[in-house]
Amino acid sequence: MNPTRTQIHIDRPLTDMSIAYTQNAADFIASRVLPTRAVTKQSDRYFVYSANAFMRDDAKLRGPGDESAKTGFSLSTDTYFCDKYSLGEMIAYDDIANADEPLNLENDAVDVITHGLLIRRERLFAAACFASSVWGLTVDGAATARWDDYMSSDPIRAVDNAKKIIRLNGARDANKLVLGMDVFLALKEHPDIVDRVKYTSAESIAENVIARYLGVDEVLVAKALVDTASEGASGTSVDFALSSKSALLLHAPASVGAKTPSAAVHFAWTGAPHLPRPSGLALRKFDVEAKQALVVEGDITCDFKITGSGLGVFFANIVG
Repeated sequence: MNPTRTQIHIDRPLTDMSIAYTQNAADFIASRVLPTRAVTKQSDRYFVYSANAFMRDDAKLRGPGDESAKTGFSLSTDTYFCDKYSLGEMIAYDDIANADEPLNLENDAVDVITHGLLIRRERLFAAACFASSVWGLTVDGAATARWDDYMSSDPIRAVDNAKKIIRLNGARDANKLVLGMDVFLALKEHPDIVDRVKYTSAESIAENVIARYLGVDEVLVAKALVDTASEGASGTSVDFALSSKSALLLHAPASVGAKTPSAAVHFAWTGAPHLPRPSGLALRKFDVEAKQALVVEGDITCDFKITGSGLGVFFANIVG
């Protein structure tokens, strides 16, 4: 009698294949939309010049012996506060020793923690900046032609009008446009853009093409996902971390310094060795001998602060 199939082969995990639904780091856009300002203290103040200090025409005719016309400016201060968010995992030494190839529990913990912190940062940006009522102007899709109404809407004109408002508010040009996923998909098919592309280029309509025809330096599509269900819960509650039906047009320079306006700033507290690096995220690992375990943990310490509300226009629910 010959051996059975189960006797001659014992199933074991493949060492060169596994399935994990990781997200692409480029899909997390919060740190790419705004300039990051590394700060040495968790909280501090910064000066704000009066909005029209450099826009007034105060010069007067001066006669012989007259004093010059006087001008000036006012100053105020505003604050930031970098909250710290942490996430970690404890892995027993026994589990590390017993794990089959290709599992690497330490690396897996790093990946899961990094994803969790990036998701948290994305949602902090969404709450602070990708929302109605926080900017100088919110265009409500319920009160205008939505951009997926291809017969009535004119997104190019809508963006141009918003760019004009931003320049009037802060003497700066809008240079970035953040699109929710549904807004991006609607613009890709909008006749106003498709007709321009098909007669001038063979390119597919991607972010750079939309940026060119809407007249901004960069279009960023909010693709990051979040599952709000607890681990182990039946089913999932997966959605986009930023509203898929909204958009944000803003002026955001590459960096901020003296007299540098920006719609908002990503403050990252980096003033001590244990704190996140300039990227705003730090990872560490350490042994807990009493529990015979390795701890892997990470932090983000940041504040997404609107510093120039007039330099942003939010399009709320701009597709249906």
